[in-house]
Amino acid sequence: MKKLLSKYHRHYTFDLDKPKSLVVGYFSQQKEKKRSFLDKLTSVPIDFSEVSFANTDTIEINVRPSTFKPFRGNGKIRIELISGLDRIGTRLQAEIIPYYKSNIYGTYFIIFFFALLALLGLLISTNGLAILIPLLFSLLFLTIIHRLILKSRSQLKENLEDLVIELERKSNR
Repeated sequence: MKKLLSKYHRHYTFDLDKPKSLVVGYFSQQKEKKRSFLDKLTSVPIDFSEVSFANTDTIEINVRPSTFKPFRGNGKIRIELISGLDRIGTRLQAEIIPYYKSNIYGTYFIIFFFALLALLGLLISTNGLAILIPLLFSLLFLTIIHRLILKSRSQLKENLEDLVIELERKSNR
């Protein structure tokens, strides 16, 4: 299942005219900054409280829907920072993972639930419709999950592009 879902990952590369230390400093500064209630409603491009440093070269942004933004993307943006050869520029290698482990477990649950319903239908009746209906519903729910992951991936890509634009804008100051 993990190999199947890895086909939803997308990789992007961006180049900034800003040293790596300034990019890391910007993320650290924004993460430590106190946010007001209004900032939580309008955190564009991302909510910096979701940012974590995996190591000195990797930044992970866990994006989850919240009460105030229920239709946000769901997943991770992993950004690897690579210094340029001249130490002036920085290359951002980003990976978008549009799901969490809970999505995988939910998919397993749906498959198990409808397989159980098909087995129950087979035990109760020998009619082919008793097996066909749960299989069709499982196909319907798997299609819905597929569409949700695609939607989440496009929203995470927009968040990443907005973040890069914000980093470029900050570097021009």
